[in-house]
Amino acid sequence: MIFEVIVRALVHDGRGRFLIGRKRPDIPHPLQGRWHIIGGRLEYDEDPWRAVVREVEEEVGVIAEPVRILDAYPEFLEWPKESGVPPQYTLHIVFECIAKDTVPLKPAHDICEAAWVEASKLYSYLDEKESLLKSVRVRMFVEAAAKDNSEQG
Repeated sequence: MIFEVIVRALVHDGRGRFLIGRKRPDIPHPLQGRWHIIGGRLEYDEDPWRAVVREVEEEVGVIAEPVRILDAYPEFLEWPKESGVPPQYTLHIVFECIAKDTVPLKPAHDICEAAWVEASKLYSYLDEKESLLKSVRVRMFVEAAAKDNSEQG
């Protein structure tokens, strides 16, 4: 059994929008073909705060600044059989990040689309496979952002 730490970036633009990506449907992954919150594996001897910046830049071309850790939670991941990756235990560290800019998004090799989504519409893109939605802290953060945005708009 493998154990890995995954950094996740709840990136917002300061105006009520969150950054999401959609995994390519032709590459085996637990989130294959689905919209998700950007993130990836913590490399050996890598600082999690730097890792989350690296993952966002690698996956969508955005420079993000981590503000704080919103939550950390365990998850058992089962990869599609064709991936050859065995099931693994993971610890997800969820960071609130703010985008330093909202340059045109450049999806990476395993991402087919990326988008800025209004906080109030975020849940309509994500499904039950996106484990981040199980985090009460993450849900409270997104709901507060949606409320703030509706009060300003």
